[in-house]
Amino acid sequence: MTTGNGFDRGAIAGLSRRGRPWRLLGDELAAAPATVRRRGRWASGARNRPSQPSLALLGAPRLRIAGAWYDLPPSRWVALLAYVVHARTWVRREALAATFWPEHDQVRASWNLRQCLQTIARSRAGPAFEREPTRVCWRGTSDLGDFEAHLQAASWQSAVAAYRGPFLDGLEAVDVGPFQDWLGVERRDLEERWRAGVLALAEERLRADRGGAALDLAHTLLRHDPLDEVAVGLALRAAAASGDRTRGARTYRAFCEALRDELGAEPAPTIEKLWRDLTSLPT
Repeated sequence: MTTGNGFDRGAIAGLSRRGRPWRLLGDELAAAPATVRRRGRWASGARNRPSQPSLALLGAPRLRIAGAWYDLPPSRWVALLAYVVHARTWVRREALAATFWPEHDQVRASWNLRQCLQTIARSRAGPAFEREPTRVCWRGTSDLGDFEAHLQAASWQSAVAAYRGPFLDGLEAVDVGPFQDWLGVERRDLEERWRAGVLALAEERLRADRGGAALDLAHTLLRHDPLDEVAVGLALRAAAASGDRTRGARTYRAFCEALRDELGAEPAPTIEKLWRDLTSLPT
């Protein structure tokens, strides 16, 4: 249920673990925010320190705490939390109000924001969510940090494994214009970085004489975009390296068919050459 001011109260009870609702208040984890100091530092005493919440934002959003995973509902408070987590620094309250309640004046938008921040603070994510009078931030971890660290370290296999799916999959249901504009840009950027990681990993596999594994990675890209010419070229090279003419032929023919159906075009000369190289291999 959404109130007249745009605050989604129905999301409060929507958090679930394996489809079962769970309460935001009244259990030992809901009481955890009391053990967190201002400025996001844990209270002294390691044995009293709660497990640090971690958010998975690649794919459908999920929360991990104390070793358990919880699904997060496609609601405005989850979208706002993800927005703050993505920033990895302090985010000013007025920026959040303008992004998530653009249809309201400053007073009403600020009131809605306070209600939303209270919902986050009372949730299982609350222990890692820090609020100050003018700004908020996330002190927990997220899979975005892991994904980018793997990319920077050129750990392509780990980076590819960390990418569970489109950024904030399902949160396109949160129909707020500025948020949706931001989500589209960030989702495309992360998707392109994942694609670059898959290509780099496939090249590693080819250099290691693992053509079959490289071919599998090429097919991963083609399932995402059947018209990805770079992935087709990779698939044909991998098929040649592994001697798998059958899979290479299926890949080439599917690409040609998609290209003609979608664009009325024929394969580029580079693709044709790779196809000829594959078919010239001894049987």
